[in-house]
Amino acid sequence: MNDDDELIFLEEDDTESTSSKAENNLEPWIVAIIDDEEQIHHITKLALGHFRFNNRPLQFLDAYSGKEGIELFKNNNNIAVCLLDVVMETEHAGLDLVKEVRELGNDFTRIVLRTGQPGQAPEEKIITTYDINDYKEKTELTRNKLVTLMHSCLKTYEYILNQEQMRIGLENVIQASTHVLSQTYLEQFVLGVLTQMNSLFNFGRDSALISTPQGFAAHENNQQLSIIAGTGDFQSHTKPVQIEDIIPEELCQKILLQEKQFEVFYDDHFFISSYMTKRNSREILLFSGNIKAYQPFQFHLVNVFCHNTLIALENIFLKSEVEDAHSEMVFMLGEAVETRSKETGYHLRRVAELSYILAKNLGMDELFCELIKQAAPLHDIGKIAIPDAILNKPGKLNEEEWEIMKTHVSSGYNMLSKSSKHIMQVAALICRDHHERWDGKGYPRGLSEQNISVEGRITAVADVFDALATKRCYKEAWSIDDVFEYFQSANGTQFEPALVTILFDNKEEILSIYDKYQEQ
Repeated sequence: MNDDDELIFLEEDDTESTSSKAENNLEPWIVAIIDDEEQIHHITKLALGHFRFNNRPLQFLDAYSGKEGIELFKNNNNIAVCLLDVVMETEHAGLDLVKEVRELGNDFTRIVLRTGQPGQAPEEKIITTYDINDYKEKTELTRNKLVTLMHSCLKTYEYILNQEQMRIGLENVIQASTHVLSQTYLEQFVLGVLTQMNSLFNFGRDSALISTPQGFAAHENNQQLSIIAGTGDFQSHTKPVQIEDIIPEELCQKILLQEKQFEVFYDDHFFISSYMTKRNSREILLFSGNIKAYQPFQFHLVNVFCHNTLIALENIFLKSEVEDAHSEMVFMLGEAVETRSKETGYHLRRVAELSYILAKNLGMDELFCELIKQAAPLHDIGKIAIPDAILNKPGKLNEEEWEIMKTHVSSGYNMLSKSSKHIMQVAALICRDHHERWDGKGYPRGLSEQNISVEGRITAVADVFDALATKRCYKEAWSIDDVFEYFQSANGTQFEPALVTILFDNKEEILSIYDKYQEQ
């Protein structure tokens, strides 16, 4: 830069307020100064030393050439503003850097070109050709104009970041919306909604969805409530919780007086969207932080978004309840058969839990594990067709009786395979194959190894394990050590070796099932 092009800051009143100690702890905005003149770095920092945007200060990064500048960008992905000289080691070093930064995929940083030689890089051509956000001659930048420029750049940068967060949140919602029937996917859905709400309306990082199954007034009776999902401070809350632990008492009282199905409540630190569902419960979207003042149209947008979100969540909960009811009906049907055959009360629960553990550790996906857990209780549904005299005979069955007993697998398969429901199709395979053996000596079809459905192989292990470990009408319960010894001896003959290994590797978890479901 020539001596005639000295950057001069006019004498102006410092109108910037002094930041508090709390403000000094806020994360700074990163500003890169890329210029080959040391004086430019010094004067820029002097002019912006007390600058604040949204109470956050600036942090400066320095580079003195285009080459150093690109390394700065490669090592820092959070540069908000770049004040960039055009002419450095070459006459177009700054312009080359702009192209390279954008080619790295950085579309967020606000790049301001500053030049002391405007004739070498005409403004109109530069603005048209390069992806920059402003173009200034160094001599025109007073301190006041530099402050105005920084405000404009950071405001735009913050807006872009909020839009990106909204995009990420929306992606999470869309991805989760196809898998909303399980609790895991429900949490993903809610987290996506919370992220999107925070980015759309700048509520702050702390948010939660609170479920009150027996109505909000339940907190008066010290009943505990659940945080379905949360971000920030609410992410660490242990479930269940007391409502007063997370919502101020004044807002609690306002919610208790809620008359409409959907209302919003807020103060300087909390924004709460409350929805009274058709199930006589309440779902609450809670946001905390420095809640900013909103224009009427913004509040309308918030209300519409929250209302629609909570209605969608209610539908998800209703679907989940239907699935739970369906699963319970499966258990009841299975238990009816077990009661007729005088099996132990918790046999089906234990077989379901054992099947889940085996499937999970075999590497099956979560959907399969849940399906086999729900379908396993129907493994002996075909026994409904077996006469009582054979089903409950205390002694050993003769050959003719045994042949009749074996027909329960085909009876169960024929009953369930007619259904088009996925869970019933899985249950049909379990009915048919859970008495097949790994060595091919089982029934009804004498299949071996991988020719046996994985559903049948898993449930075979779970069913035999529980049959040996518990008392039956024809035998006493074996000790756990004897049960594991039996499986070791039948490894690779009656049972798949990988499943036997899983039994031994997860012995502690398996035994906890028997602690939970002990016979009375």
